Parts: sequence; structure tokens; C-alpha cells
Amino acid sequence: MRLIPASIAALSLVLVGACATPRPGSMARAEADPWESTNRQIYKFNKRADKYAFKPLAQGYRAVVPAAARRGIGNAYDNYLEPLSFANAVLQGKVSQAFRTLDRFIINSTLGVGGLADHATDMGRPREKEDFGQTFAYWGIPSGPYMMFPIFGPRTLLDFAGLGADIVLDPADMIRNALSTIGPYWTIGIFGAKATVTRAELIEAGADQALADSLDEYATVRAAYLSRRKAQIWSGIPMPDDEDAPVEDAPLAPGATPQPKPVDAPKPTQQP
Repeated sequence: MRLIPASIAALSLVLVGACATPRPGSMARAEADPWESTNRQIYKFNKRADKYAFKPLAQGYRAVVPAAARRGIGNAYDNYLEPLSFANAVLQGKVSQAFRTLDRFIINSTLGVGGLADHATDMGRPREKEDFGQTFAYWGIPSGPYMMFPIFGPRTLLDFAGLGADIVLDPADMIRNALSTIGPYWTIGIFGAKATVTRAELIEAGADQALADSLDEYATVRAAYLSRRKAQIWSGIPMPDDEDAPVEDAPLAPGATPQPKPVDAPKPTQQP
């Protein structure tokens, strides 16, 4: 019975998506960063929290857990999120991608022993992550301002709303909650574990040194986040050079129909 309200909510989202504008929402407000002063203060707080809590925890994790086991843990968490990617691919009308994600989930859940091994990538099914922040943007909802959240880090206002939807409407969580009474403690534990794993991956990728070498750490983090997020929303489709690009060059949202291109009027010929 717990799945019924969530199913109704998901159906409502599909109906909204079918009526949405066919062009991903603008990120101009996020790129302008109207709340930069406050964001920089929160970034300083996050830096201190990272220095005294998250980074030492990640370093301890890397020291205790072998690299192969760390990869397995990261793979298992990614596999747990595949149903969420599948649902959002469907909501965006990306049917082929949705079935590729389903294939990936089945392969890694079986041959990969619950996702510990990523055999799907080796078989031509690389991960194609989707979340509700991407879905809302794909439906044409603007990003809103760029925000630096305590602990959660950089996001746009739209992405923060999407994070809430990810937590509430995650299909894997719905099924788990229907079969058990673990409740929110599981979500909190998973978030803490993922934060540790992600921080360890950033250390291995050399992110700390890259920030140390930058002239402005905050600006570097902002540019990297917005660039990556825009690429995720457009999912490899060539992005317009500016916000005035023709709509016909943009991807279509669920239920949208392509519009004919306007025909340029003939230019008058000049008389000698």
C-alpha cells in the first residue's frame, strides 16, 4: 500500500513532462551566481568541515579498505541507484536509454554479484546516470540560482529540489521500505557511506591538488559543477552557444512534437 501514493506522484510527473517545453531550462541565473557572497561563506564552512571531518574519514577509509574493495563498494552503490536512473530516463522520454539502464542493472545485479563488479560496462552498457534534477531541467524548468549548501556542497536551487524528489521517489527505496521497516536510518547511513566513498574518490583523482593550484577555489568549484551539470542535462547533445539558440536544435521532451523550421522571407533586390 505504501507504493500507491508514490505511484500516483510518479504518474503526475509523467503528465507534467508531457506538457513541458521541449527545451532544457536556462542556467543563466545559476551562472550569474547572484548569492555569491553568502555562497563563499558557506564554502569556507564546508572547507573547515572537510578538513576536520570528511577528509580524515576518507583518508582512513582508503588506508583500511583495499582499492579492489573500494571499487566494489562504489560499484554496488551505483548499481543501487540504477532504478532511479531508469525511472528518470523514462520520464524524459529516453526509452532506448532506459532499457540500456535496465540491462545494466540486471547484468550487474546477477553476474556482478549485487553490483560489486561492473561487468555491464565491459559488455557495452556504461552507466548513464539520470536524476530528478536533470529531469526537471529537461522539462524546461530554469535552474534558479547557484547555491552552496552546508555539507551537501554545490547545487542549483532546481537540483536541490531534485535531490528531495530523488530521496522521496527512488524506486529502490520504495521497494525496500515496502519490504522492511528500516526507515530513514538506512537513507542516512547510505548517504554517510556515499559521502565517504565520494571523498576518497576525489582524493584519488587529484581534486585536492587541482584546487590548491587554482587562483580561486570557489570559482573553480562553481565552474566545474555547472559545466558538468549542463553536460549531464543535455546528455551529449550539442549545446547551443547561447540562450537564444533555436528551439529546433534542442532535444524534445516527452510528448513534444517537432515544429517546422521557419522559412526566411526573400530579401528584396536592390535596383541599380
